[in-house]
Amino acid sequence: MSKSFPLLALFLIFSVLLSGCASQSPQIKANMQTLTAEQRSAQLLKNKVWRIKGKIAFIQKVKENKGKDKRQSASINWEINETEQTQTLNLTSFLGINVLNLESNKNKHLIKVNGKEYRGTNLPLLIYSLTGLTLPTKALNYWLKGLPYNSNDEIKIDEKTQLPISISSYFHHSLWQINSSNYRSFHGIDMATKFTIKKDGLLIKIAVNSWSFSD
Repeated sequence: MSKSFPLLALFLIFSVLLSGCASQSPQIKANMQTLTAEQRSAQLLKNKVWRIKGKIAFIQKVKENKGKDKRQSASINWEINETEQTQTLNLTSFLGINVLNLESNKNKHLIKVNGKEYRGTNLPLLIYSLTGLTLPTKALNYWLKGLPYNSNDEIKIDEKTQLPISISSYFHHSLWQINSSNYRSFHGIDMATKFTIKKDGLLIKIAVNSWSFSD
């Protein structure tokens, strides 16, 4: 009997420790609260400077060429300062060829292509005329963060995660459908890293490797 008592006491102490850990687990989880969609939007609106790096692909259906879509892809490095209204955007092909180099200061845009410089104030038109690419940069500034570009945009929120999963938005008199997925945490903010952006016969796919923010 004298030998069994220490074992019994040790067992009781171990049981108490286990029960204590089990009772603390729900409390820890309870303190980890998911941000509401409104709280997340408010947090993102405070971050005026942000940057993404990743890949982008343009897939355009061509009516004259049945079954063969026009495809272009590139690496994307995009930085925006919303306070100063400046941005830099670089698109580079997988062969290392510069597709587009954009610098914007308010409503003045400079694009460098093939060693030549082009300037204008209508950025979507300027990009399209030089590269043949349809890139709604002004609206993407909002869409990629899961924020509405227009006040009447329709945003679908996942009930469980409270994260945006789709946006229906009008830009330049056309309806765009944006789907967001594969959320990851960057600097404490959950951001989508996979996007499909559709308009008519155009599909833009974006895969983000990294998001960075600075106040």
